[in-house]
Amino acid sequence: MTEPLLLHSGFDNLDMAYRVTLPQSLHTSLLAAKAEALEARRAIPLTFGGQTFLVNGHGGTGGYAFSVDTGIMGANWWFKEPGTRDPWGARVSSRALPLAIKGIEAVKADLDRFLIALGMTFSEIDRRLSRIDYALDFLLPEFSIDPSQFVCHSQKKKSINGEYAANYCGDRVSYIRIGTAANSEVVVYDKRREVIDTKKRYWWDLWKEKADKAETVLSKNSPIWRFEFRAGKNFLEKTYRRKTWEAFASAPNMAFQKIAAQTRLTVPQPDINRARWPSAVIWQTCQTRLAAIELAYTSNVDVEAIKQALWSEYLCTIGSQTTGLILSQMCAFGLGEDDIPAMLEQIGFDLKDALNRCGDSPAEIFRKRRCATRAKYG
Repeated sequence: MTEPLLLHSGFDNLDMAYRVTLPQSLHTSLLAAKAEALEARRAIPLTFGGQTFLVNGHGGTGGYAFSVDTGIMGANWWFKEPGTRDPWGARVSSRALPLAIKGIEAVKADLDRFLIALGMTFSEIDRRLSRIDYALDFLLPEFSIDPSQFVCHSQKKKSINGEYAANYCGDRVSYIRIGTAANSEVVVYDKRREVIDTKKRYWWDLWKEKADKAETVLSKNSPIWRFEFRAGKNFLEKTYRRKTWEAFASAPNMAFQKIAAQTRLTVPQPDINRARWPSAVIWQTCQTRLAAIELAYTSNVDVEAIKQALWSEYLCTIGSQTTGLILSQMCAFGLGEDDIPAMLEQIGFDLKDALNRCGDSPAEIFRKRRCATRAKYG
């Protein structure tokens, strides 16, 4: 196999819970925003404590009454009603993009600052880790997934159940996941395909830095595979004894080294004992990188350029949707190309009529929509 080219390595997910209680004033504001979002069937912007974010019309699993989105460079938050028996009143899941650009320490600090700005205080023991993922993206021209080559080790007790899920495209396996979310998982999948399917085009910018250094030109057909190592809440507790940030920060590589040792991608041998099969070269490379994990992180990626690209994609998407809806409406009315000017004029009348029928003034409606866009895209 060709020597693997590492295009990206870094934390890809950070889930935490906080032992906090919603301040009464914030609770009142969230109740009103949630009710408005439910009626409008879309997220509503709310500014509180100097922070602007989106409030959804629903809550979250686990008894969380409120769901909040802080944008493409932020996270998804869930909050419980004050007075519940569960003291862990806030849960958060960071987006992958800020982790890839800023690193996990900076993201964790941002999450802490957000809660403090909303009026919630906490100590180190009031924050616990729920899940942390680490990802390695490689350019691997000759790689393919063979589920039979993944070996799950067990020592005194089996810490990974060995069950797996795989996605096939014809005879080709594009995705495999081994383990359970609460404990630990190893996931290997076609990242290029996922980026194209989900339109996460910013990953090409993130990969370009390493590719340029290796004098390699990436294209939309470049075979890029992700090796992802996920540490769930139970696994984190077993590894560090405590699910605190301090415990994890003292040895951030420990959990991921254990995961990569318990489940391995191997080279098949005549030996019927698969546990004795040697690790594949790409797996050895993963283990070397995982052993060198540090919290300190630097990136030369142009953050503003990525945000602008996401903004442009958003404009293109809603532009295409608007054009498609107008075309469908014209076809439904039996209209043709010559009727476009009249149709656009009628749409203008309909839009003004809709604005006048809303409870808020047109100026307030536009203000809220602009605020929602800023909350999402910055």
